[in-house]
Amino acid sequence: MRHTHHVFHNPPSATPAAVRAAVDRGELFSALDAMVGAALYGDGDWKELQELYLELLDHEDCQVKALAATCLGHLARVYGQLDEPRVVAALHHVRSVPNFGGAAATALEDIELFLHPRRARWRERLWRALRPWTWI
Repeated sequence: MRHTHHVFHNPPSATPAAVRAAVDRGELFSALDAMVGAALYGDGDWKELQELYLELLDHEDCQVKALAATCLGHLARVYGQLDEPRVVAALHHVRSVPNFGGAAATALEDIELFLHPRRARWRERLWRALRPWTWI
């Protein structure tokens, strides 16, 4: 396999149906683009997108699983709402999966930051106060 350089590009807007179609066809790159496009542009119903990404947390491909977690964090930012108890429980459940914990932890941080900004700011202030090496 040959090494290729990855170049950032903004994926186009997509619908949950486009995500499902790409996943069902097994087109990994199209599915990943559609997942991000559906989460970032706010074109769909947040509940439908949330259900889609919760389903994709159980996908066999680790890239799809990790991106599904990231997209749940994006939904918190774009829509400002989620079925938080279900999403947080699902992310805590999959956080222990090897090679997946980082994506789940980042999604949990994003959800707290965008759904509970005051609590996130206070937690950050407390964390800084408790780390003495940051006082220098």
